[in-house]
Amino acid sequence: MGFFANLFGLRDSKKKRERPASALTDVDIFDKEFLAAASRYTSRPKEEMSMRVRSEETNEVIPFAIAFPEAFEEWKQVKSIWDKRGIIYKVLDNSIRESMKLWQVIERYNIDRYPEHALKIAAEYATGPDLTDANFHMAVARSYFILTRYKEAEERAEKALSLAPNHMKAKILLGDIWYYTHQQERAHDLYNEVLNIKLANDSRSSLTIQQLVGFDNDLLHSPVYAITMLRSDTAITETSWDHIAGEFYHYPHFRSAHAAFLVQQEQYMKAFVKFMTLSRDMPWFKEGVINSYSLMLQLGLEPQMGEDKARLEEIIRKEHWTV
Repeated sequence: MGFFANLFGLRDSKKKRERPASALTDVDIFDKEFLAAASRYTSRPKEEMSMRVRSEETNEVIPFAIAFPEAFEEWKQVKSIWDKRGIIYKVLDNSIRESMKLWQVIERYNIDRYPEHALKIAAEYATGPDLTDANFHMAVARSYFILTRYKEAEERAEKALSLAPNHMKAKILLGDIWYYTHQQERAHDLYNEVLNIKLANDSRSSLTIQQLVGFDNDLLHSPVYAITMLRSDTAITETSWDHIAGEFYHYPHFRSAHAAFLVQQEQYMKAFVKFMTLSRDMPWFKEGVINSYSLMLQLGLEPQMGEDKARLEEIIRKEHWTV
């Protein structure tokens, strides 16, 4: 084991000469993904984490794979970027969580698909200073948004903006909330306002979807805007959706839209798998549950999926939803 050196040291991101991906070892890739995950874990976009671990014996900087061998071995067995990040988040929980602000801890659970736990943390640990912190209300608003509790989400986002009128993350989140509460025009006006501010001094003539919505660029990190952009281009492929999915897997809205795209492409089994996984991860999301059940029936899969069929029917009955 080692200890963290320069725990939150930051430096400006600069283009560096990197080895081709094919030349990188698992240890190299784990190092890169560890730092990238740490940036998300601490809600620090557009900054390169200079976090390092030193050997207790030699005081030399060692790779994260050597410092955290169990996490490294688990990471190697996992394919999806969101699950790989989750493994790293658990390491960071034991290393730097205590040094973070409450709003950062709430966001840590939001991005790891635990919005209910995020709200529990907020309720248990919020103190006076948190209640006057726009970041705190923004983070709680995101938890409510993920849970589709839009009224509470809107109230919290507006509270954040009352405390900090130019809070960009709160504006983007409020736009997302408005979009799902039948206020699409207001939502797009808010997105445009944010982009006009953030791109005021940007000389680039065009941006890719990834550049616009990616976490690292800190422009418009919105699942709703990403969905809108992907749907607006008829040339968009499954690969494009897969690539952007790594940014928004903690939002049921994006995951459902991704699966719906596959239905449109007549890739019904792929879509069904995505809807079913969503229904297990986020059973409160109506579209995920209803579409899982409908596709199960349409594909004739209910005989071999009795347990899942019963689970979905119980959710539908409990929530008084109609198929």
